[in-house]
Amino acid sequence: MGFSKSGKDPNEALRLELHRLVDVYCNHHQSEPEGEDEEELALWELEDGVDEALLNTVDLNYQNDSQDSSPLLPEVQQELRSRLGKSSVISREGQDFKSRDPRESFSGRVLRLFQRLLGCLLQKWRALLAWLRAMAAGLQALCRAVEAVWSVFKDFCSSSVQALEFGIQT
Repeated sequence: MGFSKSGKDPNEALRLELHRLVDVYCNHHQSEPEGEDEEELALWELEDGVDEALLNTVDLNYQNDSQDSSPLLPEVQQELRSRLGKSSVISREGQDFKSRDPRESFSGRVLRLFQRLLGCLLQKWRALLAWLRAMAAGLQALCRAVEAVWSVFKDFCSSSVQALEFGIQT
């Protein structure tokens, strides 16, 4: 997708991209797919597209909020991606394909799968946010510890210079 850092609001661009992804998913289902593999592929593509759109917007919002306007480091991007992983909605659903209610309509199944995927996406992103909050709290504690050490070290350096100056002058 590749949002660009322009005058546009990245969150508005995200909203439009999410609508586009859902439209593509729905267009795929205008007629019943040929098989379960196509259904799973459509779900994987939707999940990947949503995750990618959300990650791109996180990066753009970070750039807009950071003082140096730099993008997220590649290793940070990779860590976020690995924490998101794939949802298990599709693999669980694969078991349900064979045992599903034969009275369920195709459109009913598509809607059920879509709702289940959205629930899994919400869970993944909620877990990612909780992890980031825990990391931030840990980083804040680490920053306070480094600041305390820095203060002591700065005072030491200052007093050492004064002691040396005094020793050299006498």
